[in-house]
Amino acid sequence: MAKEIVWINGTFREAGKTAWPLSDRGLSLGDGLFETICLRNGSPEFFAAHWQRLINSSIELLFDDIGNGEAALSALHELAIRNKIKNGSARILLSRGVGPRGINIPNPTQANLLLRVFPEPADTNQPLHLALSTIRRVQGNPSSVHKTLSHIDMVMSRRFLVSGAKGNESLLLDNEGHLSCAGTANLFWITGDNIYTPSISCAVLAGITRARLLEKFGNIKTGEYFQDSLRKADAVFITNALIGVKAVKQVDLGDNKVLTFARSNSQLKKVIDFIASV
Repeated sequence: MAKEIVWINGTFREAGKTAWPLSDRGLSLGDGLFETICLRNGSPEFFAAHWQRLINSSIELLFDDIGNGEAALSALHELAIRNKIKNGSARILLSRGVGPRGINIPNPTQANLLLRVFPEPADTNQPLHLALSTIRRVQGNPSSVHKTLSHIDMVMSRRFLVSGAKGNESLLLDNEGHLSCAGTANLFWITGDNIYTPSISCAVLAGITRARLLEKFGNIKTGEYFQDSLRKADAVFITNALIGVKAVKQVDLGDNKVLTFARSNSQLKKVIDFIASV
């Protein structure tokens, strides 16, 4: 098996010979950020949008300046070549860096930046079933609106489901009971001629694919919606940078009634065609 090559702070290294400082705050406190990017033909898609989101989060969370991303973009292209991966995903991991014990942010700090690429997983084409989770997204919480390394709420969301609910992806509400997102994706549904998605105020991560759809389609409505909105929907789908758009077949809200949706819909087809055309 070929040895994985990674990039850390400007240097290419073998993953198996790479050491990570035990006092790194990303490791000890989850004090860091990440981005997951779709890799197509050896090139990271929409890199500029992902890097800008990383910059925006780093500024809000008081990280040092992380630069314009030119070195990271070049390194990802090189990693794809060195690891012989054309299609798959790229991961950017930004830690605040080494610091003394405790939660106070050290001054100055020296961030650690790690880049990796991964091959495309086998496509099982398994129908997507959402199940309501007991985990809640919290409005105003940094881990809800930024892609932080402290991702434990999403990790556990599929394990902690409401009584009786079953699915292969979770559905989360915010702390006020509004629809928020799927476990690893933004949530959309279609009713009639309109497309709906929860607003950022519902502890929603501002997804890159979500932003592209909002810019393209004028009939997408954002707001604060409750579970009953899904009971009236004709179709449901989720989006993220890796899957693009994926239709939801069923939603289990744990009330002994599983909602079933059409996986073929004229509005949904327009969305799928748009994402596939880029």
